[in-house]
This record gives sequence, structure tokens and C-alpha cells, in this order.
Amino acid sequence: MMKKTLVALAALTAAGAFAQSQVTLSGRASMDVSSFQTSGAAAAGDANNLASRGRVADSGSRITFQAQETVDGVTAGVYCETGMNIDNASSTGQANTTNNNTTTWCSREGRAYIGTSFAEIRLGRQNLYWTQGEINQTGSNFTGTDVLTNFVTGGISPTGTRLENVIMLKANKDFGAFANSEIYYGYGNGYEAAAGGVSPGNVTAVSTSVATNLPMAQQNQHPGTYQGLKLQYSQGAHIAMLDIQNGTSVYNSLTSASSVFDKSASKFGYGYRFGNKDMNGVSSIVSFQYWTKSRTDKTTPAGTYASATGSASDNGYGLNALYNVDSRIGLYAQYAMSNNITGTSVGEQPDSGATGYTLGATYRFSKRTHVYTAYHQINNGRIATYTLAGGNYASNGSSSSAGSQVNAMALGFIHTF
Repeated sequence: MMKKTLVALAALTAAGAFAQSQVTLSGRASMDVSSFQTSGAAAAGDANNLASRGRVADSGSRITFQAQETVDGVTAGVYCETGMNIDNASSTGQANTTNNNTTTWCSREGRAYIGTSFAEIRLGRQNLYWTQGEINQTGSNFTGTDVLTNFVTGGISPTGTRLENVIMLKANKDFGAFANSEIYYGYGNGYEAAAGGVSPGNVTAVSTSVATNLPMAQQNQHPGTYQGLKLQYSQGAHIAMLDIQNGTSVYNSLTSASSVFDKSASKFGYGYRFGNKDMNGVSSIVSFQYWTKSRTDKTTPAGTYASATGSASDNGYGLNALYNVDSRIGLYAQYAMSNNITGTSVGEQPDSGATGYTLGATYRFSKRTHVYTAYHQINNGRIATYTLAGGNYASNGSSSSAGSQVNAMALGFIHTF
């Protein structure tokens, strides 16, 4: 990503020390003109059976402020990435529901950090389980959204894809083939809000009345503690990823009927680079991912499976391909499958899986600007509710109606600065 320097580099030499500081502003505008439709819901007349509708949609635009200083090879700084909805200049997405990633400063990601070219320590709200890097070259960087990422994070949801109060050790470029690997531990805001005389790790640590006074982004999923690692490998034509996350005392929702879970999620990916590169040096690639997620209901261990109660597991896989015709033109194809939910009190849930695919093409005007066209389709089983949820891109809110077929066709452009 190209960055526009707001304050020029300042160099000072004193007592043998070399200091270099900078403040930068960067970001991305990602907009499309698209149509969205859902059909075939299991419940006749369901309001989420949406006739095809045209729209102007924002798919993850953001602005980033960063300030840092390097002294004798040690860099310290702050990074604040804030989402913005260019389509409507508000904090709501396509269904007029709150987009939690655009509600306040650092709503997407915020961290303070210190380290070297080998590794750094990061503290703050950070991206975790959902990121896939070069293994998924479709998605928000290229075609606005994609089905695979929505399957990875949907169904039996992980502890969280972007979480607060994270302590992370991040591998930097001098880590070689394992650069960008990470290990982390975090505390949910329940720890900060826990009543006196109560262990924050207990499922009763945060009452519903306390928790519902938290910001909306912290109400949807309210974790106790979480930890994980993401091991990334890149060498020659080969790339690989192992991503593991665990959460303890995770509130799935904060209604009176909500349950608290221990959660685990993992995914593995492998990719092979080949052929032409685009203007930014991204190679053509074929890749594969497999994931599995599970939760254990600590409130009602034998409870019936529903969206907010009961123990359950799911798994799935995805295939992704990017072919660069030349440095300007890229062609994308993606297929994903989420299998039926298992591990409930009554075993496997029939017709709870889904399949989906994305097809797209991009044309680059420069390293920073490209146009794209993309088609996305999700076919849900009778009780499945997968949708294009990332960044509130879906017109039917947080989830599609059970059994729906979801279709979206977009013509858009992405400009980074």
C-alpha cells in the first residue's frame, strides 16, 4: 500500500544515536454498483426473500493514521485504522444495520507497538482469525468480498475475527520464510467490567445488565479470554498457513436466553505461485484451505442447538485461483463448502451446510487503482444461514434467511493511498 507522508522524515544524530520519525495517512476506498438478491427461503413469505435490488455499496473502505519513530534499530509507534462508509456517510451498512467497524476511531484495528526488523510486540484491538494473506487472493483486496471468507467465519463462529485487549508477538521481515507469523493472548472487556469478589474467568463474571451497557461492537460477542497463533510460511513458489484460536467464557449474545461457550477454531492453507505477476508483484496462485470450528456450551451443557445455545461443531474447505493474464488483467475463481453442523445434543444437523462460489476479473490502471467485476452465489441448506456478511455488505442484515440462495453481482473499483 502506498502511503502519503504528512510529516517529512526527520533525522537526528546525538551521542551516537540515529532517530527517524514519521507520521503517515493511508487507506482504501472500495465502492461498487451492485445488485443483491435472496430467494428460496425455507419459511414461505420470509422477509429476507429479497427481490433483486440495485445499490451503491461500500465494501470495506477505511482510513489509517500511523505515527512511529526508529532509534538504533528499535521502532515504536501507533496504528489506528478506522472504517468509513462512503456510500451513506453513516455507521450503517447495506441493510441499515450498525456496521461495528465504522463506529469510532480505530474501529477496524488499533495498536501500539515496539520492536525490531526481527519481531515486535503489539498491544490493542487487532485482526485475528479471519485474515488469510496471500493464500486468498480474492476477497476484500481485489473483488470487494468473497464467499470463502464468509464461510470461514460463519456457522459456528470463532471466538472473534477482530478482538480487543490483545497482546501479540509478531514476526517481521528478518524472520525470513516465517515472517508475519504471530502468537497472541487477549482479555475481553468482561475482565474490565467484572464485579468485585468475582473471578473474571467465571461465566457469571459479567451480568447481562453490565454487558449491555458496553459499546455495540462488544455486545455481539463478549469473550472472557482468548489465545492463538498464526504460523505463516512463504518460500519460492510455496506458501502455507496454520491458524489456531481458542476462547474461554465467550458470550454468543447478551440476551436473557444467551449461553456462554468455550470455543476453538483452526484452519490450514496451502498455495502454489506460478506464472505472471500483477503491478504489485502478486503472482498467479492456486490454493486450498480447510477449517474446523467448535463450541462447548457452559451454561446449558445438554442444551438444544440453536444460534445462541447448545454445543456444536462445523468444518469445511475452499479452493481459490488467481490467474494474471498480464500485469493489468487478473481472473479469479473460488469455491467453498461448509459441511453440516455436528456435535450437538442430538448429533448431526441435516441440511445445515452450504456451498458457494465467486467469479471475478480485475483491470489495473496503476499499482493503487483497479476496477473489478464479480459474481457471488451462496446456496444454503434448509437450516443454514450463510451470507456475504463482511463489512455489512449484505442487504439482508447479519444473516440470510435459512435455506436462502444469496446472489450478488458487482461492478466496482478500489483505490488505495
